[in-house]
Amino acid sequence: MKILGMDSSGMTASVAYVADGVLIAEYTMNHKKTHSQTLLPMLDQIVRDAEIDLAEIDGIAIAAGPGSFTGLRIGAATVKGLGLALEKPVIPIPTCEGLAYNLCGTAGLVVPIMDARRGQVYTGIYRVGNRIGEKNGESVILSEAKDPVAIVQDQDAMAIEELLDRLAQLGEPVTFLGDGVPVFRKTIEEKCTVPFAFAPAQSALQRASSVAALGEYYAAEGRMISADDMKPIYLRKSQAEREHEAAARARQAQDLETVAEMEQEMFSDAWSKDSLADSVKYPYNHILLISGDGNVRPLVSEEDVADSFVVGEEAEITAGYLIFADPSDEAELHRIAVLPEYRRRGLAKLLMAEMERRCGYASPEKTKEAMKEETREAAPQGSGSSAEDSAVPHKKIFLEVRAGNVPAIGLYAAEGFKEIDRRKAYYRDPVEDAVIMCLE
Repeated sequence: MKILGMDSSGMTASVAYVADGVLIAEYTMNHKKTHSQTLLPMLDQIVRDAEIDLAEIDGIAIAAGPGSFTGLRIGAATVKGLGLALEKPVIPIPTCEGLAYNLCGTAGLVVPIMDARRGQVYTGIYRVGNRIGEKNGESVILSEAKDPVAIVQDQDAMAIEELLDRLAQLGEPVTFLGDGVPVFRKTIEEKCTVPFAFAPAQSALQRASSVAALGEYYAAEGRMISADDMKPIYLRKSQAEREHEAAARARQAQDLETVAEMEQEMFSDAWSKDSLADSVKYPYNHILLISGDGNVRPLVSEEDVADSFVVGEEAEITAGYLIFADPSDEAELHRIAVLPEYRRRGLAKLLMAEMERRCGYASPEKTKEAMKEETREAAPQGSGSSAEDSAVPHKKIFLEVRAGNVPAIGLYAAEGFKEIDRRKAYYRDPVEDAVIMCLE
């Protein structure tokens, strides 16, 4: 089997070619140049020097992550492009497994550590190849390995102290390797309570030969994917994503506080901030906010907190809001309110229209017209089919309103809501009937 291997998960860039268990060529560089500058020229070099026909390879192995976000993306894009162009499968290799395989046959535990910043490491705990021990003063194979890399603890991001505590629990000798060794060497020397060693320079960093060799083994097991499905393995979010999410959560807290204050101002049965916060934990509950200029936006929900708005976007003054639930083919309007100083500007109508759009509601008249247009475009001549003959799909939206709230009832009626029932003395403070209305 012929496998091309690549690793761009860290500072080191490496390309290798393994054929039938033999390393034919490897080019590795640990320098300041970016992988976008080095990876393809390195591949070109070994292809020319080793006279490799890329059309004959059986797959492309790639260190899929964790690691540098930029490096992983460059590696994934390179492999995806090659795989699609050559019509070859991809073998994603977890980065820590590839690193650990540098020390195949090492006694005890092998622990790669990559510097993940903020006092953390990307790491895993492995036994690699045959388990070797001593007998009568000589090294012997204690057991044959079933897998080239046996996972004791799968790769993860954690504090170095947490890793050392876990190793203390296991109580076995450890060999460390990876670019995290220089960063955390002093901490390891001071706090590691089990016998330990550090890998020599030639085995300490990423090597594409290990990735390709593992790729050959995994390819034989059928652990391959199409190039189009190749995605990097990220164990945590990038710094930009974390900053974006923190800003979104700050906006969420600010918006919840604003709505809670408006609830207290305008309703006797006001929802608390905690109740509002609990509601947005569920994807079918929604809060729409509107500015005095009529700009409608959703309150940041738990489901899409990372994608809700652009960091640095200025928050507009909230003039009103609408709360609704959309769990199935029936939706329910819970609350709509506009501050007194912003009323009579059509803001409530804009909120209603946005709710209807998000619910997928379409009036029968509008739907019939749309279906007529689709029928004219799609139906063959003389088919005799008619849009009017088809069922008209639309969603029901329900609401309850105080019987004495005449302006609100007028708004809802203008939007097409009709009274379908009443609940006697449903509201308190003051006691009042609830009018149940439905948009259908």
